[in-house]
Amino acid sequence: MRRLPLILLGLVAAAGLGLLSSIATHGFQELARAEQERQMLKQERESIEASIAELEATLEALRTSPEAVEALARRELGWIRPGEQIILIATPTPAPLAISLTEPTPTPILSLRR
Repeated sequence: MRRLPLILLGLVAAAGLGLLSSIATHGFQELARAEQERQMLKQERESIEASIAELEATLEALRTSPEAVEALARRELGWIRPGEQIILIATPTPAPLAISLTEPTPTPILSLRR
């Protein structure tokens, strides 16, 4: 009879330790997820800061250098100087794949004809 209260106390203590262990494990998982998100946000911040620095350098160059303004106008707007000629170089497109007469023809999933 004296052992029953000790056994019950042991079971309650084991259940309590199991519950605390579960809570602690969940907390460690949340902490790991939060750390991973922090690292991701840190990388994103660094990328944004690099973009800002690049844009500020471009802006400063446009404020101080006529050559930079000309280069930007040529690249972004396609401007040319009077008397210049543009040469467009066409690249050939690959020939369409040959259709085999022995293999079945695929059926289209969507047809525009009714």
